[in-house]
Amino acid sequence: MALQLYVWGPALDVPSIDPSCVAVEAYLRATNANFTVVYANDPQLSPTGQLPLLKDGPVWVAGASRILSHLSKKGHDGNASLSAEQVADSLAYISLIEEKLYDCMLFTWYADQTNFVKTIRPTYAKLLPFPTRYFVPIRLRNNAKARLEKYEVEIKDDDDSPLATSETDDLKKLMETGWHHMYTLARDTYKVLDAKLGEKDYFFGDEPSTLDCLAFGYLSLHMYPMLPHHRLRIILTTEYPRLSLFCDRFKKAYFAEPLPQSESASEIPTLWKSFTNSPVEFFSSIKSNIIGQSGEEKKEEKKSDAQLDFERKRIWSIAGAVTLFLGYIIMNGIVSIEVGDDSGDYEEDFGDDE
Repeated sequence: MALQLYVWGPALDVPSIDPSCVAVEAYLRATNANFTVVYANDPQLSPTGQLPLLKDGPVWVAGASRILSHLSKKGHDGNASLSAEQVADSLAYISLIEEKLYDCMLFTWYADQTNFVKTIRPTYAKLLPFPTRYFVPIRLRNNAKARLEKYEVEIKDDDDSPLATSETDDLKKLMETGWHHMYTLARDTYKVLDAKLGEKDYFFGDEPSTLDCLAFGYLSLHMYPMLPHHRLRIILTTEYPRLSLFCDRFKKAYFAEPLPQSESASEIPTLWKSFTNSPVEFFSSIKSNIIGQSGEEKKEEKKSDAQLDFERKRIWSIAGAVTLFLGYIIMNGIVSIEVGDDSGDYEEDFGDDE
């Protein structure tokens, strides 16, 4: 049975708008795994609130590191040809990539207001369904803001940071956000990776390893997006041409052919999905749970009038809140409800199949 990989969709001339999604797909391609891709474009589908997400039979595995660990145990080991010492080196470089390169990407996407307003936010809006396209980009920017606080980088809200009207104004705004430190960080990280790569095709020789997949995943989002201010791309191509050639080499070798998308994506079990698919069954299950719990409690001990009154009020409060919420989303056209009797069985196991 083919694996199913749920990822953010392609954008900005990159296989996915998310570096970890690119990295996991690169790993699956490099290890010749039999898989299809599902462009989910909705991180709320995942139990961790993030993509990528892998379905392996009845098993769901969330998060890049957990997915790679799961695949390694299942016979798709990207480090099969490496020695123990090389594997240890690989882990150190991967840690550097996942922290430093990701931080630099976040800076150019979210601290640079021009890049965010003109490219990043509209790109996410095209990928995301309604209504998430209106608030997910803002949430991602807030996450970036929190992550970059350690560098004393300031990311301003739209209303507080009007777009620059000239290159001089733009440079001034970037200087205010700590751009010099972040581009120094990018150069330092590129230098370390460039020294490790040397004149080789891949970091440990003629064949790619897990490190190459992670490096391509993160470097590709520095290299290929043509942002209004694409400084990382300029630094890579002009100062570290071996890394830019590595990206081109990997992309040509493993992403030349488009991957078939899953014709029928498996439905990820969530509370929201259960409600939208069958509201009648959803409320029936809630009712049965309440009745069942009340019956069990009555068997255990007789409750006082005060306790019973409290429970009745609690149930009515919950029912009222749910009713108001449903009324809001239906009246505003956020969701339409179709009552049906379709049902499906599934098994879930969030984590490695051990």
